[in-house]
Amino acid sequence: MTLPEYFLEWYERYRKPDIRESTQVRYMSEYHRVIKLFDGIKLDQLTTPLIQDELDEYGKTVAYTTVAKFWDVVKSSLRDAHIDGLIKKDIWSRVKVRSKNAGAVKGVLSATDFVKLQSYLFQHIETESDLGILIALETGARLGEIAALTFNDIDFKNSTISISKSYSAAVQKVTDTKNPQSHRIISITKDLKHTLKEYQDFLPLYSHYYNRQFSRRLNVILEKLDIPKIRFHDLRHSHASFLLYNGVSIDYVSKRLGHKNTRITLDVYAHMLKEKEHKEDEIALDFLSASPQMSPESKNNA
Repeated sequence: MTLPEYFLEWYERYRKPDIRESTQVRYMSEYHRVIKLFDGIKLDQLTTPLIQDELDEYGKTVAYTTVAKFWDVVKSSLRDAHIDGLIKKDIWSRVKVRSKNAGAVKGVLSATDFVKLQSYLFQHIETESDLGILIALETGARLGEIAALTFNDIDFKNSTISISKSYSAAVQKVTDTKNPQSHRIISITKDLKHTLKEYQDFLPLYSHYYNRQFSRRLNVILEKLDIPKIRFHDLRHSHASFLLYNGVSIDYVSKRLGHKNTRITLDVYAHMLKEKEHKEDEIALDFLSASPQMSPESKNNA
């Protein structure tokens, strides 16, 4: 059996029954990539150097994250092939993900720019995209989750919104959320609640090209406010980073974002937690420096 043949069989049996339609589209895309890189290569012909060479070649044209996602899926299939006895030894552990393509750079708004963008949006909701950008900044919800929101998802009495579905641009329809943990209730500010009530006719926000419209509109606003350019998804990163930097617990932020566990949150926002640690170092040392100095007698007694 060739790798592409096994990969397709593995996907149909072990992955397809349990994933969203939009994720199925992604797996089929990866399958066609497997064909392109490993067409005609049988499972017992695979070696670590062969896989590494093909992955390196792929990494010349796409971003690191694209290669990493592809390899994660292929590696999972190889592990199962090993369990099935079709591969005799571990040929995946030493393979490294590399890329010469920088790809999109993850950006995070500074606290000052976060507040600047927030204040501007509350005063300038002119299009559906403006509302979508504000919701992303205020809730940290994913683009598809925001696009699928309806008026009935908003609890005006308790100031919350319910995330229970997502709009998939890949299949152009409302689907389930990314994972069961993504089903969540997010508390919102009174300002956002009033804004959602005022512009409820904008909901739901998706259209055929809503994702492009949101990104273009965000770029226009950032340029107008003289804020460094970021991607729409970076509003989610900025939301989480803003909360973490201001002392909100990692457990709360993880649940608010709909992560499966805090490990994912820690992996994504480790840089922000490190910055917060430096800030708390300064606070701790300030407190210690302000403490009364011990007298020689006290030191001797101690």
